[in-house]
Amino acid sequence: MPVKITRTCIASLFLSFLALGVISLGWSDLASGDDNPENPSAVDSHEEVLFRDQVQPLLQKYCYRCHDAETMKSGVRVDHLTGGVEDRQIPFWLAIRKLIDDQEMPPADEPQLSDAERRSVSKWIDAAVSAARARDIAKNGSIRRLTVSQYRNTLKDLLGLQEDLTDSLPPDGISKEGFTNQSHTMVLSPLQVETYFEIAQKGLDLCIVDENRPPVIQNFRMDLGAAINPSPCPDNLVLGANSDLLNNADFTVTELTPAKPFVFEPFAMRTTFDFIEGYVGNDTIREWRKFDSIYHAVFACVRGTPGYPKGRAHQAVPEGLLLRPAIPSPEIFGQSNTYGPMANFKISLRELPDSGNFRVTVRAARYRDALLLDAGSPFEPAGKNSVTADVSMSPETTIVIPEPGVYQLDVYCAPGGSAGELQLQFGDRQVAGQLDERKIDLKGDGNADEVAAAFLLARLPGGELKINARYRDLARLKRLVWNRLDDQDERTRRFSQFENRSPSLGVYLGLRRDCGSTLTSVGAPQRVQSDELQTYVFEGAINDFPSPDVEKDNVNYLAGIREIGVRSEYTDGRDMPRLLVKSIEFEGPYFESWPPATHQRIFSSVNSLDQPMDQARGVIRSFATKAFRRPVTQAEEAAILNVWQSSFDATGDARQSIKDALTIVLTSPQFLFLIENSASPEPEDLDAYELASKLSYFLWNTAPDAELLERAADGTLPGLLDDQLDRMIRDPRFEQFLSEFVSQWLSLDKLDVVAVDSQQFPRLTRDVKTHLRQEPVRFVAYLIENNLPLRQLVKSDFIVANEVVASYYGLGGSTESGFQFVPLPHGRTDLGGVLTNAGILAGLSNGRESNPIKRGAWVARKIISEPPADPPPNVPQLPEDEGSPLTLREKLERHRNQQGCAKCHEGIDPWGFPFEQFDAAGLLKSSGKSDPRSTLPDGTEVSDLNGLKDYFATGRIDQIAFGFMRHLACYAVGRSLTYNETESIREHGKKLRSNDYRMHDMIRLIVKSDLFLKK
Repeated sequence: MPVKITRTCIASLFLSFLALGVISLGWSDLASGDDNPENPSAVDSHEEVLFRDQVQPLLQKYCYRCHDAETMKSGVRVDHLTGGVEDRQIPFWLAIRKLIDDQEMPPADEPQLSDAERRSVSKWIDAAVSAARARDIAKNGSIRRLTVSQYRNTLKDLLGLQEDLTDSLPPDGISKEGFTNQSHTMVLSPLQVETYFEIAQKGLDLCIVDENRPPVIQNFRMDLGAAINPSPCPDNLVLGANSDLLNNADFTVTELTPAKPFVFEPFAMRTTFDFIEGYVGNDTIREWRKFDSIYHAVFACVRGTPGYPKGRAHQAVPEGLLLRPAIPSPEIFGQSNTYGPMANFKISLRELPDSGNFRVTVRAARYRDALLLDAGSPFEPAGKNSVTADVSMSPETTIVIPEPGVYQLDVYCAPGGSAGELQLQFGDRQVAGQLDERKIDLKGDGNADEVAAAFLLARLPGGELKINARYRDLARLKRLVWNRLDDQDERTRRFSQFENRSPSLGVYLGLRRDCGSTLTSVGAPQRVQSDELQTYVFEGAINDFPSPDVEKDNVNYLAGIREIGVRSEYTDGRDMPRLLVKSIEFEGPYFESWPPATHQRIFSSVNSLDQPMDQARGVIRSFATKAFRRPVTQAEEAAILNVWQSSFDATGDARQSIKDALTIVLTSPQFLFLIENSASPEPEDLDAYELASKLSYFLWNTAPDAELLERAADGTLPGLLDDQLDRMIRDPRFEQFLSEFVSQWLSLDKLDVVAVDSQQFPRLTRDVKTHLRQEPVRFVAYLIENNLPLRQLVKSDFIVANEVVASYYGLGGSTESGFQFVPLPHGRTDLGGVLTNAGILAGLSNGRESNPIKRGAWVARKIISEPPADPPPNVPQLPEDEGSPLTLREKLERHRNQQGCAKCHEGIDPWGFPFEQFDAAGLLKSSGKSDPRSTLPDGTEVSDLNGLKDYFATGRIDQIAFGFMRHLACYAVGRSLTYNETESIREHGKKLRSNDYRMHDMIRLIVKSDLFLKK
């Protein structure tokens, strides 16, 4: 029995560890996460006195009437200002000084300051701002909680688990800069500490096993192929509505015993069942029925097949099962079915493990396929390069192909019937598709002598070719004419492109529902480029996938069905060869050794001959050192060992006592927080372990690896920053930085929540949005990894896209990369750079219309780092009167003329108007009026978004670089920056101007700055 650890005990242990490791930081800092609160010492008392005696009376006399808490004209308030100029107020005071010096304030129709009064105010502002800039901000170290994603990654790396155990944690707060890792937004509640405790217990239960109890392993394989099963199940299998079950003879299920270097128990699936109801189509069976076959435990079916646009969605052939791309279904409930893509193959089964890792192994190949022609394609007149197969007497025949090449097959039938599906086997290939018959009047008398259809293109070898044709109205089938196409023919080129394409194999796991399936992908799709069968492995953790929660021994025939989905993934709709699936094998829980690696990595530091106390000490020291990302101290080790001793004394269970002790490690501040301990308020260098953690959580979003910790231990890390930075950017874990930083910096989450009008923008589907959301991340990744100039962030002659994204932009056919993002030249003015990423623009709309205010504010905040002030309360929204004759500009003008609106919109609207070329789906408007002209805040006039790109890439590149580095630094240190830190970035960043502000170089500048290296 584990020791019962209460909430009070948790809090006590938590605070004890806080005292052990973070003595210089109080609980209030820990709870709020505010590692550098802005509590500057007062400005020189002389300046305070001058403000109170000279400046404040002038503000009261000339400014308060229009800019107090109640009026706030243009959203500006000054009655709250004091002589204590805080960092965040410096830009505001400088703006006041400029307005007063330029005599723009007070307005011309208001009483004016005298020249002496203007000089007095300006002089005080200069002195107060100088004093504010000169003051030192106490450092006092820092402490910030790991974000949910950092905690998830760290836990997985530490324990070696694939499971995501963090679903129960609340989402992180978002700072004004848009980041989730900012210390002042990362509150910590007792309830959250308890959640960490529960996660730690669950994780350790998954990792630590009873070494003497052999595991139970489920392993089976489904083989596919026409008539592959010599003893098919005699029952008519049922699986509910819209399920196209494979013929019982076309698949086999075999339970396997995997070869393992350890003892285990094979899991045997249940094969005998008593059910009280089932389904045949949509009819419910209300009677007890007995079943005795593994084929009632494991089914093979394809769902969502009706109405496939070209050819059969799936086809069993001797070599396996052929699958066409799974076309995503529309997502509006009520306007389409909910059965998932059309079509998708699934293994439906009753039993899978409750937990643990699993492996799905698929044997698959690219089928050497024929290209079915579109309905209405012209047939080729017979000529000297034609070979005719007469099938009027027999559907089976043999012809001789005179020379290899690409051939078009035209099918001729007698008139008088209705078109149907032609099933054709030629050589070792099979294809099935609808004939689109057209009448042929050979005599010119108005009567059809024959009907014909252009059916397919195929590459044929020379020599004999066996043909077998099947048609619904076989008596009408007359002849098949193969016409060799010239090598320069457009159809030959089209077929060459087709046969060089490769399908992508996707594997899914989930559950069956009456109205469809709930499936989650197992890893990323894999390209299938070989015509020979190859092995493709997909791995995951059972707990991360949907599972049917039904009561035990439910007697409904279809209750609790699990599903393993296998798909030929859909990309851009272009024809591609079918995916040939030969077999699918499942193994789970999957272990390469026993005890598993998760267990061994915890106990690897102990000798089985050690005494329990010595074992515990070795495990705790090793584990805590990894968890704390630095050597564990003697005091910490002793505290944890006391927990182990208490548990062991109470239970005598050494294994459970280890779990109890390690649970405390995983719920301690030293694990849950990034701590930079400081001895004084003065700036200090990070110690080597703090630097290792700061680097890894910045660039990898997880704990430092062995090399970083080794360099920290030997003291060489500070001198190897350049080498380590290069290594870390090349490492796959850098993807974890990119996905978090770019998504938060550019507010890509807005695309997740915008409700797009699917009738107005049918191409912006749920699946397309998924890929568009990745585009900015992949684009920035490409710029950084190739150290390209920053100007390409806003204006580039290429995009980074996969087939889905390229097709959305009208560049279909420009890449054969499948789902992989690659750089593509675009040759257009409406593409290139993040400003024209469709996913960003769609997220900055209302789903029906473009929104220049949202887009302009986004540019001001994210791109040029000149954020507008927050709007005052109760500002009316822009009216959505769709029938109004007013143009968008006129509506905005009317909105700006309302009290409190003009000042904010001066820094928003000019940046937003150029985006009016782009609709709510993020594409260039094809119709309707748009006026993208804009006069920018500095007076520059641009005619459209391309002009704005030019302006940014040339005249404002310093500000673009500053904006990027400011956001990067804010994310890197996990807090808002002080005024001096911001200005330091601005000035030091200009050193990179001569080398075009290279992306990699800007990251290096931040990492090597005092802002990053000091605490």
